[in-house]
Amino acid sequence: MNDKERLELIERISCGIASDDELGQYNAWCNSLQEPGLPVADFGVLQTRMLANINGRIDHIRIIRLRYYKIASVAAALVAVVFGLWFYSSNMLSNPKVEIVYQNDIAPGKNRAILTFANGKTIKLSDAQQGVTVGKDLKYYDGTEITAERTRPQLLTATTPRGGAYEITLSDGTRVWMNADSKLSFPSSFSGRERRVSLKGEAYFEVAKNYFSEVKGDQSIKERIPFVVVTDKQEVTVLGTHFNINSYGDEAATKTTLLEGSVRVAVSGTNNALLSSSRILKPGEQAINDGGIRIDKVDVEEVVAWKNGSTVFQDKTLESIMRELSRWYDITVVYAADAPRHEFFSGAVSRTRNISSVLERMQTTGSVKFKIEGRIVTVTK
Repeated sequence: MNDKERLELIERISCGIASDDELGQYNAWCNSLQEPGLPVADFGVLQTRMLANINGRIDHIRIIRLRYYKIASVAAALVAVVFGLWFYSSNMLSNPKVEIVYQNDIAPGKNRAILTFANGKTIKLSDAQQGVTVGKDLKYYDGTEITAERTRPQLLTATTPRGGAYEITLSDGTRVWMNADSKLSFPSSFSGRERRVSLKGEAYFEVAKNYFSEVKGDQSIKERIPFVVVTDKQEVTVLGTHFNINSYGDEAATKTTLLEGSVRVAVSGTNNALLSSSRILKPGEQAINDGGIRIDKVDVEEVVAWKNGSTVFQDKTLESIMRELSRWYDITVVYAADAPRHEFFSGAVSRTRNISSVLERMQTTGSVKFKIEGRIVTVTK
């Protein structure tokens, strides 16, 4: 294989479509990069060597989205899951990493949320729990009751802080993954012919199918109950589907990405405006709402990587990347006058790593530098 073919092979493996023969070729290539008898310790090292080898021999280096790789038989009897942490930009360097300057490191976010009742009472949800189920009783996923009081019908609000995330299962069985700095308001139990919630921030929804039944004359009528997510710019109406909504106030647009099923995205306004400014999404499409709605084809795995424990950037500006990192690590970002705020970067990183690991890899591009002081990150050229 030549280097371009190896790049294509890595992309096929990352997408999960590589054949057994291709996996064998990949393993043989990995072995060729190792010293005899040494196991593959870090995929990022291999990727660095490969890119350094071909940088300048290929006119255009294709952007490779790194995810979890299951490498079978890289060395005899070795089976390991390796996550490659890698960033690069338009003026990528092939030299070794440059150490970041910091007085302290910052740990990543974790499971944190507050549940607020209609009367203003609040409960800090357990950091040790993955999520909570809402119904007549409030319980964590392991069955532990949160409060001995039964939850009367009321509006509840779950809030995740900067540096926090949480999972909520609503009374109808709909599962919601809340990203950092987000707010979800919902009834403790749904009733009527519509299920309506409101969102600020970002959340991934797996909507349960729900039906309304009534008898008219001698006929029994069964209709699906729509699920509506309201943000400050739009309404998303679904019947049963998987989708992601990013509606942070500091982003220029609200983005709705469909993974499965079908949704209707409508710009907020009067009923007539809703009808005239709505679009139907198909799986793999994203509605970008910045006052009007346009539809783009997107990589859905990149969009929902945060839910699966990763942060993935593909051709995003430094400023956009730092906004996302600031929410997860609860940091304040300060830009020097020469900071390359609008330069594009691509890469992937586990959300379990300290921020120094993320920023240090970005520095290897040679186009940006960082300094950490307390919870302030300063960005310079």
